[in-house]
Amino acid sequence: MHIPFPTEGSSQEEIKKQLADFKDNDANWKRGRTFSLVFYPGEEVAQLLFQSYENFFFENALNPSVFQSLKRMESEVISMTCSLLNAPENAAGSMTSGGTESIMCAMKAAKKYAKDINKDLKKPNIVIPRTTHPAFLKAAYYFEIEVRLVTCTGFELIPDMADFRSKIDENTIMIVGSAPAYPHGYIDPLKEISELALEKNVWLHVDACVGGYILPFLEQIGENVPVFDFRLAGVRSISLDIHKYGYGAKGSSAIVYRDREFRKKQYYVYTEWPGGLYASPSFSGSRSGGVIAVAWSIMKHLGLPGYQKMARETQDAAKKIQVAINSIEGLAVIGQPFGPIFSFRSTGKLDIYQLGDELTDQGWHLDRQMEPPSLHLTVSHGNVAFADEFIKDLIASFEKLSAFSLSNVGATIQQKVVSKAAVILPESWLKAMFKSSIDKINDPKVSTKTAPLYGLMGELSGSGTLEDMVLDLLDAMHTK
Repeated sequence: MHIPFPTEGSSQEEIKKQLADFKDNDANWKRGRTFSLVFYPGEEVAQLLFQSYENFFFENALNPSVFQSLKRMESEVISMTCSLLNAPENAAGSMTSGGTESIMCAMKAAKKYAKDINKDLKKPNIVIPRTTHPAFLKAAYYFEIEVRLVTCTGFELIPDMADFRSKIDENTIMIVGSAPAYPHGYIDPLKEISELALEKNVWLHVDACVGGYILPFLEQIGENVPVFDFRLAGVRSISLDIHKYGYGAKGSSAIVYRDREFRKKQYYVYTEWPGGLYASPSFSGSRSGGVIAVAWSIMKHLGLPGYQKMARETQDAAKKIQVAINSIEGLAVIGQPFGPIFSFRSTGKLDIYQLGDELTDQGWHLDRQMEPPSLHLTVSHGNVAFADEFIKDLIASFEKLSAFSLSNVGATIQQKVVSKAAVILPESWLKAMFKSSIDKINDPKVSTKTAPLYGLMGELSGSGTLEDMVLDLLDAMHTK
């Protein structure tokens, strides 16, 4: 039954209390318990950002001629970003609602650019490494573009450049490299990819959504950062999220183009509407003035020294955690990731997902990954003060699971049963098993045990059954 619309309004005090109650089961991100969802710059800076957002809470960036303050702030955010990316003078860009929209803008622009050059283009394709963010596949699905996945090799999943080359043809409208690729924190071989883009005369987009606002500062403080920006001649566009290592409000990203003419290709214009001329620079219509004000405020407030300091402290904390992981016999960081984004796996009999569940019970929230089975951390400045606490809990959780106990044996048996069931049981039975896991995930009173769930997903990877199950999970998560 649906919740009836209120027949009477609640008092402000009641609303505030309910909001506070709602947060009881949320992750304690102020104590560094999340490693990817929240990027927290600290309370002092946060207070400035709250005030900035409040000052422009109702303003709408839909019409820049009405709110010229927003136009100025967005232009300055993009200009400062261009300077970070070593962009040429004619570079231009836009703020968007997030990395997905930035990626979609770039793909829309690349498709329009290709069609303007080749009027006979019927079956456009993009060529991307398998580690590339799924937002590119999402955009390709929306825009009816074929996706050609490049083979990636080793635990680190490095793109195979020979395979990359073989998949490009006259219908390729874009190729992509990541800085870094999210799964294991590796920066793709962008120099080679840029040379390939120039040779084939094809659009190269660099997805720096997660790294774009920390890699430049790490380079500035002396870290040996591989070149990923417009210094590579083949790069035509770069996406980077302000609401990640830029520490802006959620719902803020940037898309930057080498040439202003490329940016025009992302625009939409309609001139036949009875309501007047309609023009939109990105996919969003109305846009929050608050997130623009926050992005401008934090860049102006922190400046190069502030961002460099946060980058140094974040990098040091990430390296400390990596050293601690590698010192535990039975665990290993995957490869030698450059920055504060990395994953680690089990090298022994311990099930890595059970370790993730144990850490969840301790209040830590790490992403689970399937290839190879691993736990993922995106260390940001909000985690710095709690790195030692995490290491302590990681060691304790590992030792607990390594000790022989009936509960651990039971969890291991359950994991194996689920994996075998994926091979031999009917699809209807598997869905019933999966639904049981879904129900537990959505019940805040039940300890979230994902190890059997991820084991099942690993066995079914690539099948239609898996997609159906994940759709059911997504639907359940968005249902009361």
